[in-house]
Amino acid sequence: MATHTISDDVLNSAQAEAYFSRADHRALMGLRATVELLGIPVPDYAVRRKPGRTPAKDVMKAYRADNPAPRSHTLAPRRPNADSATIAARKATVGTNPVIATAVPNLFDQAFAG
Repeated sequence: MATHTISDDVLNSAQAEAYFSRADHRALMGLRATVELLGIPVPDYAVRRKPGRTPAKDVMKAYRADNPAPRSHTLAPRRPNADSATIAARKATVGTNPVIATAVPNLFDQAFAG
């Protein structure tokens, strides 16, 4: 059986890194498998990330716990409710106003009374 010398200069080149950064993940998986089977050191761009949760999420969670952000959309205080007499007067004027009555026709009256 013939012995072949393998040079990993091509795998460690910038062109290979650019190609595998745009290639499908299956091509990168094939590269990792081939390199591991041949016993060649895995290039930096092909190294798997650590399994588990991304530590950046934990860091941001701890930062937010220590530095709570002020609410940027604080609601205005609620207006006090109107008294019953004011509400009754408003309903009485709206019911007799011909502009409001014709602007928004009552569908029930159109269907059954007309």
